[in-house]
Amino acid sequence: MLPETATADAVAGALALYLSLTQLTKNVTVGLAKPVTVGWSHLIGINKITTQLGNKNFVISLDYTEGAIEKVSYNIAGAKFNLVIEPRSGAPVFDAKNVSYSHSGMMTDLVITIGAPTLQSLGKFYSENQTTFDEKPIIVVDHLTTNSQYGKVNFVRPGASICEIVALMIQATQLPVDSDIATNLFDGIATASRNFTTSTVTSDTFAAASWVLAQGARRKQSLPIRQEELPQKEVVGSSSTEAPQTPPDWLKPKIYKGSQLL
Repeated sequence: MLPETATADAVAGALALYLSLTQLTKNVTVGLAKPVTVGWSHLIGINKITTQLGNKNFVISLDYTEGAIEKVSYNIAGAKFNLVIEPRSGAPVFDAKNVSYSHSGMMTDLVITIGAPTLQSLGKFYSENQTTFDEKPIIVVDHLTTNSQYGKVNFVRPGASICEIVALMIQATQLPVDSDIATNLFDGIATASRNFTTSTVTSDTFAAASWVLAQGARRKQSLPIRQEELPQKEVVGSSSTEAPQTPPDWLKPKIYKGSQLL
């Protein structure tokens, strides 16, 4: 599960973990509470990200004015479940045309958050499913120093990229890895480190990058760097005025006597 402020590194790491877990025939969903950006379209599995999680609950919604409902009850008649909404005296009767239906509620055994410093950063995923988060185990994967480590298991390494952490997790737990998984991981590591130029790059960063390359990671073709021509030094044109002639005796030794030159 990704936060509303997800970065390309976090998305790449989440998709790599998704691809790995699905190879174990696990039923996995990648959730992001906002639409994906065009800049992530090259990531493998990007079409698997959803903005809706779960359909456990059937939700009936209707227009409501404060104080308009007297009582809500239900009864079962044969094979029918009837929800009864009694309006308060003087309030308008509810109109069927203003009723809508939807689904919500996650059905999960485990929650993994990627790059989310707090549960609240997950947006509607958390606000609409707080009971699930309270009841189910949570694994936290993050690199922010502000992470509150709210999980049962917390993989938090400040300074490292998300994909570097995920690569270490996959190695340590011996999860499946293939070239697609490795490609996403390398992309995330390279993006987060600005092609290994930031001050947070360590030997662990290079070790993780080397490992995913060994697993078949395909590097993106970088655009060639535009070579800008250096400004040409201005050539000063020669003057048509002749330089003064050097006296014939210029190089001959001179004899000084008092203030006179002999």
